[in-house]
Amino acid sequence: MLDRAFNQGAEEMKRRGFKRRVGFGTRPAVIHIDMANAWTRPDHAFTCRNMDTIIPACQDLNAAARAKGVPVIFITTTYEVLDTSLPSDMGLWSQKIPLETLDASTGAADIDSRIAPQEGELVITKKRASAFPGTYLNQFLTANRIDTLIVTGVTASACVRNTVEDAMAEGFRPIVVREAVGDRVAGTVAWNLFDIDNKFGDVENLSTVVDYLSNLPNFEDTVPTPAAQVVEQHAPAAEFAKG
Repeated sequence: MLDRAFNQGAEEMKRRGFKRRVGFGTRPAVIHIDMANAWTRPDHAFTCRNMDTIIPACQDLNAAARAKGVPVIFITTTYEVLDTSLPSDMGLWSQKIPLETLDASTGAADIDSRIAPQEGELVITKKRASAFPGTYLNQFLTANRIDTLIVTGVTASACVRNTVEDAMAEGFRPIVVREAVGDRVAGTVAWNLFDIDNKFGDVENLSTVVDYLSNLPNFEDTVPTPAAQVVEQHAPAAEFAKG
């Protein structure tokens, strides 16, 4: 029933001029949103469903991207001041959701070891739903002349969606990988992917995205990126994985 409603809705949106394609560019980066232990492992307040599908999809994307030298970026969320009686980096968001469980001193915000960053890959800590506000993400993408963001992660209803919306607004082509996005509640993923595909980015199957990556020239052969050193000097909200 839900599939029929989405199919009918998609046709209606097309008729109205929505659901256009942004398409793939020539300088992509893969970005994993909150694929950290609090979301990917069981028994945490933030645990999401379907990791048995999402983790392998992310692994496939990493392999395809790294084979071509395409940047792989990891986003996580964590907080330093967990006492709500003090000025905190959690903001008012902690009045709605259990941000205090994302303690920076624990491993909850560490990227899942099954898709662990390799040496030199960017790891960014965010404080809000989108990966853009208050982080170095936009500058990194611009400095490295990225035009396409291949998006995975959790949750479809919040951090993935907000990042996709901001990516589009900032001039990047958002490509969301269907099999690599999750959430905590049944139906949430399907609805948000439907809505994202209508208005904010292209939702594509894993096989399509892997084929795209596999057929790219080597990343370093497309456009030189002499600004790479700037990233290390001016990235207070970012860190690079060590070998």
